Amino acid sequence: MSRLTKRLIYCACSVLTGSIVLILSHKTSWFGEWYAGHIYPVFPDTAGRFFSLLPFSVFEVLIIAAAAFIAVYALYLFFLLVVPKLRWKLKRALIRALFALLLTACTLFMISSLTCTVHYGRETFADLTGMELTQSSKDDLLALCELLIEDIREELEEVDEEATEPPAEPPAETDMRNEARAAMRKLGEGTQILSGYYPRPKPIFFSKFMSRLGLTGIYSPFTIEANYNADVPEFTIPYTMCHELAHVKGFLREDDAGFIAYLACRGSDDVQFRYSGALSALAFALPAFYREAAPGEYVELISLLPEQAARDLIARSAYWRQYQGKVSEMANKANDAYLKVNAQEGGVKSYGRMVDLLLAEYRLGVI
Repeated sequence: MSRLTKRLIYCACSVLTGSIVLILSHKTSWFGEWYAGHIYPVFPDTAGRFFSLLPFSVFEVLIIAAAAFIAVYALYLFFLLVVPKLRWKLKRALIRALFALLLTACTLFMISSLTCTVHYGRETFADLTGMELTQSSKDDLLALCELLIEDIREELEEVDEEATEPPAEPPAETDMRNEARAAMRKLGEGTQILSGYYPRPKPIFFSKFMSRLGLTGIYSPFTIEANYNADVPEFTIPYTMCHELAHVKGFLREDDAGFIAYLACRGSDDVQFRYSGALSALAFALPAFYREAAPGEYVELISLLPEQAARDLIARSAYWRQYQGKVSEMANKANDAYLKVNAQEGGVKSYGRMVDLLLAEYRLGVI
């Protein structure tokens, strides 16, 4: 069997494997959950554990290496083109490049299908936990916001009580990563579908570039890593870490991951995590209330915010405002298309569905 034939067979098998998994997960009612519970955990327990030993984001290194390789190879092709004596090598080099591209694309498709996109065929977190999502009134939204504000006030009061002279330093980033894992494991003790191994969240070195793309974090299906933007306002980082770890656990829908992150932060032993979860949840709920309320009602609600929380929300808005532009707009459209392709019909609007989960939790009397 020739090398060409072997490569073509490999590509066909890779595409077939990925396609079968995706079709089964989207067209059946049982496969997604069975796969998430019996097959997928192999990946975090092997690749996730291995890459978690490294202190840097392997995913980021691979992207940089791939970009560098493509740039060098493009220069090589250009060199062959402009040197007449070497031009005869150009056709062979192009064929090799095309085959390499084909092999890489098929491999990435198979891996991402097995470790990522298959999860879009799962049941939602609400269905799995028996939560009832129903229509809510403006009064429900107001009550939810008031309760979250009260939680925020309590966490800030605890921070003040723990303060020392001179003021205590912010928690080390390593401690935050460990606490994120601990918070998710603690949540998993009471929710079986969230139990199991969690890798160490990793900061992206080029976090400012992530901000230009409008990203606070990214789950790598190829290395099973939870990567986060380390340049964003500090209070958002604990919530983001838990959000990406929820993706690692197989909850790819943004509303599910966001709500799971809130639950993990709320149950954390670290006050910084509880504050991050409550304020991040409020940042979702406030716009929903703003759309329903009269201007005076919204102003009255905002006046209840503790000064520190108000400053943090303003800093968060100011931070992202500086990165608004064509690049972030294009990235947002790409993300919107990706979500729609993977059965999140609302696209980026699905981020707002987290409010429905918060309201369902509020009706249960937990928040």
